[in-house]
Amino acid sequence: MRKSLLLTFLFLLAFVVQTYAQQNRTVSGKVTDQENGQGLPGVAVLVKGTTIGTATNTDGSYTLSVPADANTLVFRFIGYVAKEVAIGSQTSINTTLALDNKQLSEVIVTGYGTVQTKRDAVGAISQVAAKNIENKPMPSLDKALQGQAAGVLVQANNGIPGGAINVRIRGVGSIQAGTQPLYVVDGVQLNVRSDASFTQSNPLAFLNPNDILSIEVLKDAATAAIYGAQAANGVVLITTKKGKAGKTVFTANAYGGVSAPLKKLDVLNTQDYIQMRTEATNNANRNGLDANRQAVIGTEMRIPDGATLTPEQIAALPTYDWQDAVMQTGKIQNYELSASGGNDKTTFYIAGSYNLNEAMFKKVDFRRGTAKMDLTHKATDKLTLASSVNLSSFSQKAPFATDGSSLGNPAFSSSLIIPSNRIYNEDGSYFGMLGSGQTFPGILNQNIVAVNDYNDASQRNNFVVGNISATYQIIPSLSFKSFYGLDYRIVQGRSYRDPRTSDAYARKGLGQVESTWNTNFITSQTLNYNQTFNDQHTVTALAGFEYKTEQQEGIFTSADGFPSPEFRYLNSAANPLSASEFFTNFKRISGFGRVNYSFGGKYLVAVTARYDGSSRFGTNNQFGLFPSVQLGWNVSEEEFLKSVDFLSFLKLRASYGTTGNDQISNFASRGLYGSGALYNGSAGINPSQLPNPDLKWERNETVNLGLDFGFFNDRIAGTIEVYNRMSRDLLLDQPVSWTAGYGAFTSNVGELRNRGIELEIRTANIQSAGGFTWNTNFNIARNENEVMELYGGLDVLPSDNTIRVGYPVGTIFTQKYAGVNPATGRPMFYDINDNITYTPVLADRRIIGDTQPEWYGGLTNTFAFKGFELDFMFQYEYGRIQSDGQLNFLSENGNRQFNTLQYFFDNRWTTPGQITSVPRPYNNGIEPGGVNHVSASSRIYNKVDYIRLKSITFAYNVPTPFLQFARLSSAKVYAQGSNLFTYDDFKGYDPEFFGSATGIIPQGKNYTVGIQLGF
Repeated sequence: MRKSLLLTFLFLLAFVVQTYAQQNRTVSGKVTDQENGQGLPGVAVLVKGTTIGTATNTDGSYTLSVPADANTLVFRFIGYVAKEVAIGSQTSINTTLALDNKQLSEVIVTGYGTVQTKRDAVGAISQVAAKNIENKPMPSLDKALQGQAAGVLVQANNGIPGGAINVRIRGVGSIQAGTQPLYVVDGVQLNVRSDASFTQSNPLAFLNPNDILSIEVLKDAATAAIYGAQAANGVVLITTKKGKAGKTVFTANAYGGVSAPLKKLDVLNTQDYIQMRTEATNNANRNGLDANRQAVIGTEMRIPDGATLTPEQIAALPTYDWQDAVMQTGKIQNYELSASGGNDKTTFYIAGSYNLNEAMFKKVDFRRGTAKMDLTHKATDKLTLASSVNLSSFSQKAPFATDGSSLGNPAFSSSLIIPSNRIYNEDGSYFGMLGSGQTFPGILNQNIVAVNDYNDASQRNNFVVGNISATYQIIPSLSFKSFYGLDYRIVQGRSYRDPRTSDAYARKGLGQVESTWNTNFITSQTLNYNQTFNDQHTVTALAGFEYKTEQQEGIFTSADGFPSPEFRYLNSAANPLSASEFFTNFKRISGFGRVNYSFGGKYLVAVTARYDGSSRFGTNNQFGLFPSVQLGWNVSEEEFLKSVDFLSFLKLRASYGTTGNDQISNFASRGLYGSGALYNGSAGINPSQLPNPDLKWERNETVNLGLDFGFFNDRIAGTIEVYNRMSRDLLLDQPVSWTAGYGAFTSNVGELRNRGIELEIRTANIQSAGGFTWNTNFNIARNENEVMELYGGLDVLPSDNTIRVGYPVGTIFTQKYAGVNPATGRPMFYDINDNITYTPVLADRRIIGDTQPEWYGGLTNTFAFKGFELDFMFQYEYGRIQSDGQLNFLSENGNRQFNTLQYFFDNRWTTPGQITSVPRPYNNGIEPGGVNHVSASSRIYNKVDYIRLKSITFAYNVPTPFLQFARLSSAKVYAQGSNLFTYDDFKGYDPEFFGSATGIIPQGKNYTVGIQLGF
């Protein structure tokens, strides 16, 4: 009986297997790139009209069991044109996919190697392509964002090449914690702390912008939530260039040019300065114009025989151009060579570059050398190995140190020196040097040209930023990636103050040296899943674990008493002054996940969560969860809209997400002890910081609504975003009673809100059959910032009166200037009741504006015709005010012994009945009643609205016949300019530059020409 049953079972099993074999068959093959023949991994291979499908392996191969009645296979891959192939009786189907140029331009990176098309993305993401930044003479990549992305405010308030740039995404999200976004280069999360010692350095200057393939800016919290506690201020993802399979292609690129001053400040000549100071002293003492003129020339300006000079002799007095003496036309040079190629197993990209950028002020320059290598190797059908390394070394030089006085900065002081002061003696030596017996009149009583020449500050940054990874294709729809990244930096700074200058005359020279070492290591282990069911349901998922550790250590030494200005190293000094060192570190562990679902490309859902743990926070709050959800509806895929011919695309998006801000010191939550206490000649330690075990992340919650649209086959396309961003549990230093032995401790108190609207529009204005095209990109953003709450019921932050509940960060609270009394020339002010007063008091202060722009953005136009290309980009800001220390001095108009702008001299009050906004000159600026001309009031705050022609490029692509003759694959010649024109009403150097800061200079105009060859 058992034997009969067994035979019956085996017979039925054979019948079922035979029937199944008749109903199903195996189809295999390979999918390759139509252009270069390289296998394409991750291509979705589907039986049309069913849920049966697979994905290609890392070499593009696939195997799929299909029903006997199946007719068609569908091949789909992001950035390529989908393709359908009839099965027929074939069991082997090899096919190629062609790049979809339109779709490819819409492919974006969303973090951890995930790519999407913009049509499938449900977050607020802006993209800057390589063509928008290539060959522009900007040392750091963050400047590439200026005017290019809606909601991204980039202020280049330092013209030192490679200097710090201020980047804010959707407003100011913190008061005392950091406001800079997270930067990620090829998966490596960068430490963007400058660690500058004696110059203002930008760590992002390590990367050659021409090595960048694309930049994505993750603006809303839901999209950035995958980075959790680091993403409160947005995320900037930088993808560098990779190798392509095929014949090795070499590219050589070189450009050179000059950097010139944006403008020179129009200050007074000697004769106008004498008149201005004469009026100022006469208005104060009423001794008569002649007597005061003699005193100004003879006593103040110390001109020989000044008291007896005739008008003709006064008119003949020379004027010395101090700005011209410290400015220059700087050189710009850039040389690059790259190679790219490979086969279906291995691809590579190798590049090297050298860049020199001299500023518009003498002895200020930037020099950088870079080397980049990117290698991808398919070790097996399932295993892919990859490595990317960026080596960089850049140096900066300046004649001044950031820790010195602004008066030692030639950009600040050269315009303020009394114009009759000589620069050089007849023998060519510097005039007015200490110990020479010569006096240097004026408040700025040192020869700034000599200071510029003799003093030095320099810094060198050495970088290694790289990663290695291994990706294993477990099954066609599931892969595992192991990633390891390193951001290693050495910063070495040196400052020397020459004994011939007033900075170090008494101490016979001062030398300082500082070195820091930063090691930032990160590793992540991720699983990626991608599957499409029934040609309608697409699920992509990411799950991962991450570990990050960062440490910094450094030393500082100084000495004085150098035997000669030629000996500048510390071992030559007689008196060692100080030697100190430090060490700090932190660690973070994280788990994260993201799931994206698409139904027929019509309905989109994304859910993200990240769980972070950080050593920076208190033991009670070291871990935090940062979730998000995103919804999207491609309305244009609905049947009821497909008949609307002019509508090519319409998508609605909504998201809610949370992110954190951990940009505080590594031990802010800990109770600390500090060294330095001495007792009876012995070193000791003392408590220096109160612990806060409850300290936790600042938390950002953002609601974002978006509308993506396209009309007339996307001839007009764009995005509208509105958002509300709440920053809670702000990290603020909260004062405690000094009787406790401490001044303050860091705690979570206060709230901020940013809400705004953004608009991006892309138009293809002309696409003629003759090959002429004209495209326009325009973006504009408005952000409203408001402090919602501080600690203890306070309305104003005690340490900073620009922080006020109900107003933006950076709110200016001061007296309102009412102009000039036409009868007397005295300055007038409004009291709190809007009545005129000459003696304003603190109670008369009011809100007069803030330092954040109301509107900002950019406009780019691109023209092309038969190999010729022309593009230009305008960048603009509107609605902010700023006080500029240099301009404040230049507007004193004779109150003190500074030079002044011609504008203020020409518009000063001189006669009764005159209508003007510039008061009469008055010695020392103190009018009767104790009113100071230059005291804080709205008069010293300037509107800094501007529109700037940020860049313009003209290029010619050499035609194919000439290329074949010259045996080249490509050739392009180009000319480029930046900062060529600015429309503004700002009287200083630059509306982006605020001259009261030390160690910084304004931007310059850049002109370059170049050639790029491919062979």
